[in-house]
This record gives sequence, C-alpha cells and structure tokens, in this order.
Amino acid sequence: MLLLILLTFLAIAGGLAWFLISHDHGKKEPILALWFAFGMGALGALAAYFIETHFISSGSLAVGTAKGTLLSATMTVAAIEESCKFLPLALLIYKRDFFNEHTDGVIYFALAGLGFGLPENILYTIQGGTQTGMTRLFLTPVFHAAITGTVGYFLARQKLTHRTPFLVIIPFICAIVIHGIYDFGLLSGVQMYTLLSITITLCLSGNLFLLFSRANDHDQDLGLSVVGHNSFCRSCGWPNPHHHLYCVHCGKNA
Repeated sequence: MLLLILLTFLAIAGGLAWFLISHDHGKKEPILALWFAFGMGALGALAAYFIETHFISSGSLAVGTAKGTLLSATMTVAAIEESCKFLPLALLIYKRDFFNEHTDGVIYFALAGLGFGLPENILYTIQGGTQTGMTRLFLTPVFHAAITGTVGYFLARQKLTHRTPFLVIIPFICAIVIHGIYDFGLLSGVQMYTLLSITITLCLSGNLFLLFSRANDHDQDLGLSVVGHNSFCRSCGWPNPHHHLYCVHCGKNA
C-alpha cells in the first residue's frame, strides 16, 4: 500500500507536468530549462529544511501549541518555503529569452513547486506511514505547484506588460499568507480550521488550471500562440493560414 501511494505521488506530479507542457500553445520550452526549474524546486526544499530545522523550534509547530505561537510559526515557515521556491528561480530565469510567454510563468514555477513538494510528500509518507501518505495524497499532491505557479504567472505578466513590480510582490505576499493559514489550519487541531485548509488546497488546485487557461488566452492576444487569428504575419504581412508561431517567409513572430 505504501508503495502504491508513493507511485501515485509520482504519477500526479508527472501528469501535471505533462498537462502544462503539452497544452502550452507557444514555442516549445527547452527541456533542460524545464528540468532546471524542477531541480531548483528540489534544492529549495533542501534549503528550507535546513533553515527551518536550525531556526524554528519544533515545539512551536506542535499540535496544541498556543494559537498565537502556532500562527506566528506557520507564517515564518510559509515565508521561508515560498521564498526558497520562488526567489532563486525568479532571479535566474526572469531575463532569459525563453521566459517570454504568460504560460511560461505557470509552467516553470509549477515545476519548481513540484520539485519542492514531491520529495516532501515522499519523505513524510516514508516517515509517517500509510495514513500520513493518504492524508497528504488528498491534501498536498499539487499544493506547492499550484501556489508557486500562481505567483509565477504574475511574474511573467509583469515582464510582458512592463507593469509595476507590485504586480508580483502582492501575489507573493498573498501566497505566504495563504500558505501560513493553510499550515495553521492543519496543525491547529480545530475542525473548522482544518476544513479551511482543505478548502484552500482545493481552490488553489483549481485556480492553477484557470490561470493557465488565462495565460494561454493572453499569449494568443499578443500573437505568442499557434492558435488564434494571426492569419497574416504582423511583420511582413505574409499569409499564415496554419497559424505558425513564426512566419515561414521572414522568420519573425507571426
């Protein structure tokens, strides 16, 4: 049973990655860049684990801890984890030429979230056994991917629209707060708060797919998609009946 749970975690992560990559209507992403994003998430998990074990008391995260102490601790953990997942990859990928579509923000940062969450889920399942694995299978299979992919969407949008950095800063802060509340609800031992955590993870998972669909629409509006109404090249006017991303005549974005 334990092996089946672990394989299910792998299948869910692989299925989500496949869905996002295969439904991207823009230029194909470099395979090494995709693996790099996943690897950065895994390294972020190691960094977060090191920081949390050295600077946060395990007693402050125990069930039954005073609510104020528990909320403070979970917010600190959330800030550490979201920073380790998002900031290093954002700094390294933002100016890359291949990070040039709205969908890229969702894909790369969702992969970073998978790189962070998959080892965490596997480790906790091995340590806690079948019951822990089943609980995490219900609550957290794509939690990290969903919340980080959401912030990644706003990073890509900020780059493409040249808007204020607050377009990214505010969603990033919101991600920390939501993550902290989610952890607090699970550790509080209060049924109402637990139900809130379940609602959060379900909403985040659904929101990831909604944002990805919106990202594809934005790319289509900008002519960064192989679907849509770009029947003629915007650069040279050559017919583009097959809606290629690049003009077959001049080689520029169609």
